[in-house]
Amino acid sequence: MFINTHTHKQLFDAKIELVNLNISALEKPNNYSYGIHPWQIDTNGYQLELKLLEQKAHEKKCLAIGECGLDKLSSVDFLLQQQVFIEQIKIANRIKKPLIIHCVKAFNELLNCLNLNNNEVPVLIHGFNNNENITRVLQSEGFYFSFGKALLGYDSNAAKAIKQVGRKNIFLETDDADLSIKYVYKKAAELLGIDEDIIKEQLKHNFETVFKIKL
Repeated sequence: MFINTHTHKQLFDAKIELVNLNISALEKPNNYSYGIHPWQIDTNGYQLELKLLEQKAHEKKCLAIGECGLDKLSSVDFLLQQQVFIEQIKIANRIKKPLIIHCVKAFNELLNCLNLNNNEVPVLIHGFNNNENITRVLQSEGFYFSFGKALLGYDSNAAKAIKQVGRKNIFLETDDADLSIKYVYKKAAELLGIDEDIIKEQLKHNFETVFKIKL
C-alpha cells in the first residue's frame, strides 16, 4: 500500500492520497485537507476564510488542517501570518484533527505559536528539508516529518534528516511535484537501509495513528 500524505493533485498512484484543497473547491477527492497557506492569506477577507475553514473542516473526508504555517519569504505581513496560523491551531484542536505545516525560516516562531496556544494535535512538517539542528529540535517536540522530492537530491538535508528521524515519525509525499510517490518510497527505503515492504507497513501504521483511520 502506498500513501501520499500531501499532494496538490490526485495522481492515482497511491491507495491514499491526501489532497490539499482550497476551501472554495467544489470537486473533492476521497481524502483531503483544508488550510490557509501563508502565501495566500487575504488581508481583507481572512476572517471570513477562517470561519469557512472551521465549517468545512468538520467534513468527514477532511483529515487535517493545512497546509498552514509561517513563511518569512512570503510577502504577507508576518504578524498577520502568525495571527491566521494561531486561529488554525485553535480550529485543529477544537475538531481534533492534525496540522500539516508549511514553515520557511520561522521555526522558532512556529514553536511559540504552537506551544503558547496549547496545541495537542499531531503536527506534520511537510516537505521537510532542513538541517540537523532543526531536525533535533522538532524531534524533541514529537513532531512528524513528511519527506518528498528533496529525498532524491544527492546529499540533501532531507536525505540526512530521514536517517536521523527514523521510520516511526515519518510520512512521504509528492507535494506539487510531477512525481510518482512510488519513487519516493523506493528512495526512502534505500536511505533507511530497509526493505520497501517494511516502510509501507510502517507508514500505514503512522497514518492510522495520526489520522485516526483504519486502512
